[in-house]
Amino acid sequence: MAALVAPLVATIMLAALVLLAGCGGGGADRTKAHVRLVNASGGYARLDVQQGGAVRQSALTYGQSADYADFDRGRSDVTLRATGSASALATLQPTLDKDRHYTLLAYGSAGALAQVLLDDNEGAAASGQTLLRVINGAPDAGTLDVYVTAADDSLAAAVPVASAAAYGALGGYVPIASGNWRLRVAGAGSRSDLRLDAPDLALGSRQRMTLVVTPGAGGVLVNALALVQQGGIARLDGTQARVRAVAGVAGAAVVSAGLGGVPLLAGIGTPAVGGYQRVGAGAVSPVVSVAGVAAPAPATTLAAGADYTLLVHGDAAAPRVAWITDDNRLPSVGGQARMRLVNGLADAGTALAMTVDYLPIAGGVAAGTASDYGLVDADTSAQIAVNALGAAQPLMSAADQALAAGSVYSVFVVGAAAAPTGILRRDR
Repeated sequence: MAALVAPLVATIMLAALVLLAGCGGGGADRTKAHVRLVNASGGYARLDVQQGGAVRQSALTYGQSADYADFDRGRSDVTLRATGSASALATLQPTLDKDRHYTLLAYGSAGALAQVLLDDNEGAAASGQTLLRVINGAPDAGTLDVYVTAADDSLAAAVPVASAAAYGALGGYVPIASGNWRLRVAGAGSRSDLRLDAPDLALGSRQRMTLVVTPGAGGVLVNALALVQQGGIARLDGTQARVRAVAGVAGAAVVSAGLGGVPLLAGIGTPAVGGYQRVGAGAVSPVVSVAGVAAPAPATTLAAGADYTLLVHGDAAAPRVAWITDDNRLPSVGGQARMRLVNGLADAGTALAMTVDYLPIAGGVAAGTASDYGLVDADTSAQIAVNALGAAQPLMSAADQALAAGSVYSVFVVGAAAAPTGILRRDR
């Protein structure tokens, strides 16, 4: 019998240690605080967290699940850094208590990293329930409504679990029955303005969860991270992109365009700029016709969360189709707008330049391409001029144009160089 007691005691002790290790992970020293860093930023590929100059966690990528690390309590010298950089992105002075767990959530864009310390010591939810709260960590998405529904539920009568969630605002907990749910995020007050549709939000019994809305590549669509208190981190990535088509062929030809069964332009006379449509990301082959005749259109691969323009230009008898990547992130400077030039001229050899209020914004833009975005001051009477590269006289100009602060614009120049059409389009 005595020979059996020692192995039995060892087994019980080992099981107890495993159980303790599963309660929050890491943090073995009960005299210290236990902190994990979560990288929810779209602006930094890898982040480190330090205390007193010593690295506690390093090279954490977006959505990476990390164990809790031990931090000295009573010390406030905590810094966040981009991995490999000697400069601090943020310096914190958190209040940390011994043997308590915390999540340091870092979110936001490059140059404007934000952070919040989440207390991971709150009581469990009731059996069969999850307590869920939302933080909007997508700086360019605007205010958002967040819905958690059954898979087949319509949003028409759905009530959001978070309504008009502003960037950086941490909401209160809402009790939801545990199980598998469908997560949808929409622009505030507009159920049709869908930004994310994820069918696999798993809510465990007695869990507390923080749902972090994170930015997509184009600034409008979003992703999400589900952080379980003292538990795992689940990525809920979007699977769609947004695409619009522009009809800019010379002459009065009718243009149609579609992608994966989604119509982008349906027999529209030129010139015209269609609205964005949500389509599945991945490899796609557009279908384009000009004056009822199929036009060759290049296949491409659409990145999830990104925005694109399908530009149909050239002569009606020999149209050309080009893909342009759009960046609809908001301007980072107050009182300004972002603007670019898109060259949709039929004349392939004509490069373009643009000024706004006589300030150069774009230059050397070849046909079928777009310039980078530039910052311009908001104005109620802006003067926009587009010149052929090297030409003294503008191809087109427009006076008294309203440019709203916090907006994104594209200037399309389409048609023949001898008689071009300029279109100022507010993209956001």
